[in-house]
Amino acid sequence: MSNESVVKWGKLLLLYGLIFLMLVEWLRPVIELTDTGHLALLLLFIIICLATNIIKINPVLSVAIKLVYIIWFMLYIQDPREGTLLNSLANGLKALLTGDWYSINDTIKTVLFLVLLWMTIYLIHHWLTIRRSIMYFFIMTIIFLALVDTFTTYNAEMSIVRTMILGLLLTGLLFTEKLISENGMRANVANYAKLLVPLVILIALSALFAYSMPKKEASENLPEPINDIVKWANSSMGAKGKIGYVEDDHQLGGDFEKDDTPVLQYTSETPQYMRIESKSLYTGRGWERPKGDIFVNTFKYRQDVKTSIPKGRKKDTTTMAITMDKKYNFLVQPYGVEKVLHSNVKKNKFYIEVDSGKIRAMQGKEQLSLLNYSYEYSPPLYEESKLNASRVNQIRSEEILTKEEKESYLQVPKNLPDRVGALAEEITKNEKSVNDKANAVVDYFKTAGYEYSRLNVGYPKGKEDYVDRFLFDTKIGYCDNFSSSMVVMMRTLGIPTRWVKGFAPGERIVSAGESSNEEKYSITNNNAHSWVEVYVPKVGWMPFEPTIGFEGFEQLEEEKASDTAPKTEDAKKEKEEKKKQEEKKAQNEKEEKIQEKQLKKEKEAQKQPEKKEENKASITWLWWTLAAIGLLVVTILFNQRRKIMPTLLIWYYNKKNPSLSKAYEKVVSRLDKQLGLKREDGETLHGYAMRVDSYLKTNDFSTLTSYMEQELYNPDAELAKWIDFKECWENLINQTRG
Repeated sequence: MSNESVVKWGKLLLLYGLIFLMLVEWLRPVIELTDTGHLALLLLFIIICLATNIIKINPVLSVAIKLVYIIWFMLYIQDPREGTLLNSLANGLKALLTGDWYSINDTIKTVLFLVLLWMTIYLIHHWLTIRRSIMYFFIMTIIFLALVDTFTTYNAEMSIVRTMILGLLLTGLLFTEKLISENGMRANVANYAKLLVPLVILIALSALFAYSMPKKEASENLPEPINDIVKWANSSMGAKGKIGYVEDDHQLGGDFEKDDTPVLQYTSETPQYMRIESKSLYTGRGWERPKGDIFVNTFKYRQDVKTSIPKGRKKDTTTMAITMDKKYNFLVQPYGVEKVLHSNVKKNKFYIEVDSGKIRAMQGKEQLSLLNYSYEYSPPLYEESKLNASRVNQIRSEEILTKEEKESYLQVPKNLPDRVGALAEEITKNEKSVNDKANAVVDYFKTAGYEYSRLNVGYPKGKEDYVDRFLFDTKIGYCDNFSSSMVVMMRTLGIPTRWVKGFAPGERIVSAGESSNEEKYSITNNNAHSWVEVYVPKVGWMPFEPTIGFEGFEQLEEEKASDTAPKTEDAKKEKEEKKKQEEKKAQNEKEEKIQEKQLKKEKEAQKQPEKKEENKASITWLWWTLAAIGLLVVTILFNQRRKIMPTLLIWYYNKKNPSLSKAYEKVVSRLDKQLGLKREDGETLHGYAMRVDSYLKTNDFSTLTSYMEQELYNPDAELAKWIDFKECWENLINQTRG
């Protein structure tokens, strides 16, 4: 290999190596903020895209290689529980095309992200090879990192420093190449070294000087102008969401509007909380699932369901029938589930996730969305004597929870403010049992001036902790605020606690009649709710309701004497109790409506077509991805317009069969604008045609001009048809590609 070849390939590898490192700086915050994962595979895709540009292989082969990698990538990361890749792509594409942003799945988001990477690298390659400049990409990277550092929890300080160094090196390398080319210097190692070594030394000294200089400590709060921008962005992007169940809870907060969209109906003797899942990892911003494998227990119809929740008494076993109005790929469940009795789909099986307790239905590798199913269940009851005897120091010796589970359910962020734990200690200092400590926290919210509202809740700013902000600063919020705060406070006391999501009991709509104790209840998106489960030694997991305005759980076991009481008397008492609960709930709703009118910020609830909810952060990232892809498409089309426009013109004129005069005018216009071949004043058509053909090394324009002269100067002659001059016209239009 010659010296020039070594320099050429060395320069290319260095250039694209620096580009690769700069793209890594784009990927890091995206991976961290969105839990995308698979960084190594994404980096490999970038390497493949860059390599195909360096080697300059056939464009068709290049596209094929990238498409094959994308397909393999999607198959590799596809979760079998979400069905086949084709089904996931079809569902995601349908949601994308219909504008149902909340239903777009991770599969289509990943494909869009890979396409965005592909197009970004193509655009960078265009800047490098045609423009010989990387300044646009350099500036965009700095702006992107600055915005991410300002408006998210990602710390981009060192990323910006690294990007500045990489950008200066890239700019210097491109300028050096231009300098050598324009001055006729030989492109050898010596000449590159003479120009690049001083530049590298200067950049290194500048970076060292900047790093060693004293710096003002960063402010925790955003400056007022930036806060104003955030408020404007929140209002313009619809920061107020609709209430409903969502799976993504990594960023809690924000205001919610009511949504009366029906979710399900169930029949039961008493109103029941409907559990979906629990989460254990609190980040300071919201709740996530710990990374790693998901362990499950499988079961079939009428087989015992293994849950972590204690079952009730056998004599209290009853049934519940559920009819879904909204499709979910999981089952909602009452407390104390023993068996799934039947559903609208046969020959399927179920599995329950060990850590979250979420139940899913499967048929082969496909997840099912069951519309009708029923349970056999017995609501758990807890003996008061055991609850009173429970102590925190008993938890260590408990063997029901593994060591890993105890650590998971005691986890709090390292930077959790100390005052959260101090408050928990103060609230529970006079209580001995775990149960009493939990109830003390529940009672604290009712008496310490906290307010329930879906409005004026907002998000944590800067490095604020979600729980700390609610407990000490705002004292206003909805279920997520109350439940998250109780979980974190209980954990600081050394009591395993988990955050639970599902639905509150809903509204009674139909009574089955005097002869039956069963009644029908309706649950809407308004009933989406979160609460708490506390681990009580010698008892097990026990639910608590910390949100003010909600009834909570009736779960203390009755005295034995009551078991012998007549059933008719029990039924009468139950109905009276239910009536009281409904009256109290109606009163709470009335108070909430008054509060909403006073704030003048709650719109009247209107029935709208059902929309599947996803976390707003996910939607925001999707919008940014689509916007970036759109911008890249427009940029690429603009840069390639000289190549694209002739193709479009040929297609259009073939469709219209234009007259000779219009076709000739278009050729003359293109020759002038694209090639600078303008007809001079006083120049004849024949002379102009000869000059153009001499420049283009063709006879096509002379042929076309002869047709035009015949039409102009011989009116009696037969007019030329499109088929007569089509070929020479197309050749000329293609010549204007440049």
